[in-house]
Amino acid sequence: MTPLRVRGAARNGWWVVVGGSVLLTLQNGLIMSAFGAYLVAITADTGWSPGVVAVGYAIVQLGNGFLSPLTGWCCDRFGTRAVSRLGTVGTAAGFALASTVEDATHFIGAVVVIALGCSAAGITPLTVAVVQTVKERRTLALGLLPTGVALGGLAVPLVTWALDGFGWRATFLGVAVVILVVGVLAGTVLPSDRALRRAVTPAAAEPAVLATAVADREHGRDRDHDLGSALRTSAFWLLVVGHGSALVAVSAVNLHLVPLMTHHHGIPLATAGLTVAVMSTAQLLGQVVTGLIGDRVDQRRLAAFCMIVQTGVLVALALVSGVGLVVAAAVVHGIAWGLRGPVMTSLRTDYFGIGSFGTIMGWSMGFVSVGLVVGPLLVTALADGAGGYPGAFVALAVVTALGSVAFFVLRRPRRRMAVAVTGQDVRCSTTP
Repeated sequence: MTPLRVRGAARNGWWVVVGGSVLLTLQNGLIMSAFGAYLVAITADTGWSPGVVAVGYAIVQLGNGFLSPLTGWCCDRFGTRAVSRLGTVGTAAGFALASTVEDATHFIGAVVVIALGCSAAGITPLTVAVVQTVKERRTLALGLLPTGVALGGLAVPLVTWALDGFGWRATFLGVAVVILVVGVLAGTVLPSDRALRRAVTPAAAEPAVLATAVADREHGRDRDHDLGSALRTSAFWLLVVGHGSALVAVSAVNLHLVPLMTHHHGIPLATAGLTVAVMSTAQLLGQVVTGLIGDRVDQRRLAAFCMIVQTGVLVALALVSGVGLVVAAAVVHGIAWGLRGPVMTSLRTDYFGIGSFGTIMGWSMGFVSVGLVVGPLLVTALADGAGGYPGAFVALAVVTALGSVAFFVLRRPRRRMAVAVTGQDVRCSTTP
């Protein structure tokens, strides 16, 4: 197979972090965090059921997870800049289409276009871009990238102001323009390089191919895992189990913390909302701290420790009473969540290399996103039973406790077959 050429000049990795954070700010501030405001405005204007907008939100959430395998493969095949640019244009087109629809079915169709765009310009390609460009202090970069998610919440008041002043259709058109202009500009800092994946065989003895193989061997890229070899390792599946069980708790707490505080503990809604904001700030703090210390500590043990802390927090949320204790538990949950998050990507990079990282990351996120769906549904089902919210949160604690075991037994996989080049001969040898 002819080696893939590297297109575009190398990018400064820290500018990639900045550009990726801007794209996440747009996506979270104008889409994810704003969907509640959209629901109110759209249903009031059209008379549609709130379930229509809620289904749209679920489609966007599911798209980010279940489309990750395809998105990751496209990043390796076409480069993150091209994938992100296509996603930005698609997201803007989806909002423009949604602003013109007259019935709920067409609205859902427009949201599907938005979901496809969000996946292509979301966390998966941006993480791949950072991994490709930041060679040192990579964990710090991965910790700073998601700050855009927290910063996006600051844009929600602007969205509500626009909805009140201009209506949801004009607001959707404005959102489309902002996403298109700012998103395309921010995406220009992403690398246009394709993944350096190639198969070298004895028949491929052309000088250029041999020189590339030598260079790859010197940099260790010939020993990076591809998707097939990664799937055959226990490390891949243990990371899926550990990460997925963590997301079960994270997604459930995101949806059910406010009902737990208001319905079970009798805490005022305003206080519950403020608690969520403080928890998000604590998460941001945890991400930055992990970025600063992540390259100096055993990341596997850090992940296991965070899972144990989250288990204790879930038990506390189920059993404690009083505003102070509940708020404190939520803050600790946010810190542990932030500390653990960047470690997931960093471990995959260390274990499987960057040669096929987009594809491996995409499939990983596709599997672990099941936890995003299971968590809220599990708590919803159990909260209606005899145990109520306390029983549901204890069940979440059991899930995270079992997930922590995956990190305790996790070990670095062996490197894949390495290419050895001698003169005009190409041989394969197993490297430890």
